[in-house]
Amino acid sequence: MKSDYQAIALVDDEEDIVNLFTELLKGNGYDVYGFTDPFLLLDYIHHHDHQFRLVLIDYKMPQLSGCELANKITDINSRIEMVLITAAANDIIKNNLDVEVIHKPTKNISTFTHSHKIYELNNK
Repeated sequence: MKSDYQAIALVDDEEDIVNLFTELLKGNGYDVYGFTDPFLLLDYIHHHDHQFRLVLIDYKMPQLSGCELANKITDINSRIEMVLITAAANDIIKNNLDVEVIHKPTKNISTFTHSHKIYELNNK
């Protein structure tokens, strides 16, 4: 594992997506925590606010939008980096956060692992 780095959290309302991306990132040596409920993630971050360096967020979830979740995470710890994952590229609401966007499904899974935010984890 990349023990020099804090963990990555991933939240998507589709369990299959969480499992796929969690295994992909773990296979690349990252410590990953997957969530299907954004409120469970918020509760976890609230109690472990320095555990995550990066959170990967599905944009469209029934409980909370990705932008709303990103804003709530920033309220807890503004140093956590975030990436929005979306199949609806044109639906992303502008916000004041520095949030990278990855489009799904990707034609090449390496697009996901080569996200700028994930790349930065390897170079800090």
